[in-house]
Order: sequence, then C-alpha cells, then structure tokens
Amino acid sequence: MAVAPADFRYIDIHTHLHPEWLWAAIRRWFVGRPGWDFRYGTDPEWVGRFLAEQGVERFVFFSYAHKPGLARDLNAWLHEPGRRLPAGLPLGTVHPGDPDLLDVADEALDRYGFKGFKFHINVQRFHPDDPRILPVYERLIARGGVLLIHVGSAPWPNQYDGFPRFERVMTMFPEMKVIVAHMGQWETRRHLDLMPRCPNMYLDTTAAMAPQSPIFLGGAGASPADVTDEDLMRWQDRIVFGSDFPNTPHDYDDERRPIWERPLPASVHRKIFHDNARRLLGL
Repeated sequence: MAVAPADFRYIDIHTHLHPEWLWAAIRRWFVGRPGWDFRYGTDPEWVGRFLAEQGVERFVFFSYAHKPGLARDLNAWLHEPGRRLPAGLPLGTVHPGDPDLLDVADEALDRYGFKGFKFHINVQRFHPDDPRILPVYERLIARGGVLLIHVGSAPWPNQYDGFPRFERVMTMFPEMKVIVAHMGQWETRRHLDLMPRCPNMYLDTTAAMAPQSPIFLGGAGASPADVTDEDLMRWQDRIVFGSDFPNTPHDYDDERRPIWERPLPASVHRKIFHDNARRLLGL
C-alpha cells in the first residue's frame, strides 16, 4: 500500500462554493437523507484555508443555476472568491432556459476568464443534448475550455441524467474537453468504454473511490470495485482527483486514502492527484 509523501501537493478538481442562500437550501434538501450528514463549513475563506492545510495546491470550484434567471448573478458571485482565493479556480454556470444564455456564457468565459462550466444535469433538469445548450459546447471548444458534468444517475436518478444522451453529445463533440463527475456512477463502465472515442474525456474520482460514500446506497451493486486497478493504469493520464468538498459527508481524507491504497506506481498516483489536472487546466 502506497503512503502519501508528507509534502505531496494535490489539485482538487471538484469542490463547491455557493452564496449563503444557496448553501442553506442545499443543506436543507439533504436533511434526513441517510448518510448525508455534513460537518464542514462553507465560508469561501475557510474552505480555502482548510484545503491548503490538506496540501491542496489548487482547487476548482463552482455553483449551478438550478433554474433560469440565476446564472448571471451566480457567475458574478463566483468571480469574487476567484479573485480573493489565489488557489481557487472557478467554473461558471449557465442554464438553457435563459433567454440570454449565450451572453451569459460569453461573459463567464471572456469577462471573468473562467476555465469552463459545470453542469449538474440531475439538479439543473435539462438533457445534455438539449439543442439550446449545443452552442455553449461550441464556445468551449473554440476557447479550449472544459466542461465538468455530473451526468451519471447516482445518487438519485431522474429523467434527465444517464448515459445515452451524454454519449450523443460526445459523438457530436468528440474533441471537447470533458470531465465526467463521480466517474460516471452508476454507469461507470459505460463511460470507461467511451474513453477511446473521446481523446479529451476525463473522469473525476469524486465519491467514486470512497467505499463509505452514500453515493453507493441503492446503487444496484455499484461500488469502488467498479473501477479496477487495470482501469486506473490504462487511463492513468485521464483520471483526476476530486472531493466534493465541503459537501462531503465523510472526512476529506476518505476521498484520497482509497486511491493511495491502490497498488499503483508512484508516477500514476502523481498523475491522478496532480499532474493530469495541471495539464488539462493549463496551469
């Protein structure tokens, strides 16, 4: 079993920062759901200090517009902690229901200089191949931006998420830089099988490698074993570490330890925890 070097530096590609009103709504939504008991604070400066204490060199953070009319204000809010926290890298949000969708997208990418966008298909309640959102993909490709997308059906499926319509997007835009959150749980194997066709597609480890994560509750047998050591070796250049912090219902280190416990060469651990994200984000 590998042990993290004392001075090891991480890049966490999947964290959350939201305005206080949205944090309150999100935390209320989780109340009473088994396994989803949160212990970490949400103030941006506190989050930044905590992650620095964990050896995190840079962290990608985002919010999401769960309905039309929120994205422009949320992007303006995200820009501020992005300015105050030198280690933080914001991704923007858009919603296809906005009449000014492309203006909002251009403002996020050009005025604020965001690295790309985060979509949470299940929460935002739109299909990834919605015709209204396709021009946003074209903008990302033109600017070399990234899309981090929660498109797997875990942990609570609805009619918007799942694999087939995401595969359709990747067939249309195979060159797009895409990070699939949670390694695509509960459709991890289908996402892994898509990787050879999409040279810029990555998977993030968020919650997918932590056996105690409630993301696996009710998952029809889904578990971290869905991702084998052979998978990690094969795709060692396209796996990136993420944590969901501070919305993790377990210790932060529980996101890292199961990966360190995999019998992988030190060079592969370094790629997963640091180098792949640095290259992808152009840091």
